[in-house]
Amino acid sequence: MATTAAQAANSGGFAAPSLKWSTALQALLLLLVDGFGAFLAYNIWQDGNAFFAIVIVLTLALITVITLVPRLWPLKWISPALALMILLSVYPLLYTGYIAFTNFSDGHRYTKTEAVELLAERRYLPEGGATYAWSLYQNAAGAYGLWLTNQAGESFFATPEGMFTAVSGEAPGEYEGYALLEGGARFRALNSIEGVTFGDAENAVGIQSLETAGAFEQQWVYDAAADALTDRATGVVYTANNTTGEFTAPDGSAAPFGFWVSVGFDNFGRIISSALSQGPLIRVILWTIGFAVIGSLSGFALGLAAALLLDGQSTWLRVLRAVMIVPYAVPGLVSVLVWRGMLNANIGIIPQTMESIFGWAPPFSSDPGWAKFAILLVNIWFSAPYFMLIGSGALQSISSQVYEAAQVDGASRWVQFWKITLPLVLVALGPLLIASIIFNFNNFFLMEALFGGGPPIAGTSAPPVGHTDNLISYTYRLAFSAGGTKDYGLASALGVVIFFIVGILTLLQFRLTRTWEQVSENV
Repeated sequence: MATTAAQAANSGGFAAPSLKWSTALQALLLLLVDGFGAFLAYNIWQDGNAFFAIVIVLTLALITVITLVPRLWPLKWISPALALMILLSVYPLLYTGYIAFTNFSDGHRYTKTEAVELLAERRYLPEGGATYAWSLYQNAAGAYGLWLTNQAGESFFATPEGMFTAVSGEAPGEYEGYALLEGGARFRALNSIEGVTFGDAENAVGIQSLETAGAFEQQWVYDAAADALTDRATGVVYTANNTTGEFTAPDGSAAPFGFWVSVGFDNFGRIISSALSQGPLIRVILWTIGFAVIGSLSGFALGLAAALLLDGQSTWLRVLRAVMIVPYAVPGLVSVLVWRGMLNANIGIIPQTMESIFGWAPPFSSDPGWAKFAILLVNIWFSAPYFMLIGSGALQSISSQVYEAAQVDGASRWVQFWKITLPLVLVALGPLLIASIIFNFNNFFLMEALFGGGPPIAGTSAPPVGHTDNLISYTYRLAFSAGGTKDYGLASALGVVIFFIVGILTLLQFRLTRTWEQVSENV
């Protein structure tokens, strides 16, 4: 007999929650999530990152639709994963594509409004402006203050928070919770107060020298009607160029800050332009493709050869297979550091041993050819054990009856390898081979950790590109490397190109996988 909710409650049990309560709780949680997300998106929008704010709103809309539409309820269980995938994977891809069509770089990191605001914060000491002798104070909270004395003998106390108060007498040891800093303490504090403005808007005072402070005024003033900035220190007017994202003077000079604008396909045009193509980019592309193909094929060939030679069940073969797997088991960073030490021209065991035996050793770190050979050698160290491991399993899955039939037909070992072993092994190793090519195409770690992309290519100081840099490390140097141009727009355009190349290789992988499967079915 069915027990009602009231009976269950009277008997000391708990009544099952009603549908109304669960629906109300679900609606409350959805409202909280949407409210928090909307608040976050609004603040991000206010900070100037409208693109990310839009992505957050669209993600919230997707989660809300999934929750409210009954047909989509099965997706509720993966909706958190979908949201994270959009924010952590899809958004960076879209944002990179967006940056590729802008001039985002050093000098153009801000929107126009942000650039104007940053320039408005700059101060200068006008000719004939008030100057002060200053003493430095600090309170228990770490805040600084200045005791200022002008040429007329008048004294003032100023803080960065806007305080500018007339005081009397000479600088005391303490003033309203502030203690006078002298000697080494004063000297150590100079870095902290350099560039800081003390006082209020009418009495903006900054440190001019070790002994003098000055009453600074706003240097850059923006005229919205003329869309121009005036440098009050020189009187020069800089008119906004909304095509290039710069404030330019009549003589062609630019203001310290430019701004972020859309440049269309200009960055992609720069990639294929003669100026860039005649530089290091062609060498980088050729080396990237060469390393990806040669590095993957050499590791595959050596790994498969080792699998064939060690194919057996004897104890010694098992021991040798275990030893061959060791390089694959060792962490990559440790292996690269060991190889870097062994290849060092001064202390490396490989150059030192070759020097003692042959009287000569290859200059691995300074010669472009030998540096590339060393990288290929280390890449084989990483990849061959992996292919040997997978190849051993693939070989053991091939039926011995296939080889027996081939021997009856008079096929030699060489013919058996090309007609039977290789096609069947490629069914398992083929997709991994293509994946290895894709991985080596994007192999930033090995290029950077072994030789740092070196040796450097002559004439490439900005950014400093090396003979062993691939497209990924070259893009990194364009965007982030010290001494580089910090050209995020161009780097993003290269990232988009690399994305499509990898996409084509992935489609090729799918196509070859189906082809190898058809071949294996006919063996």
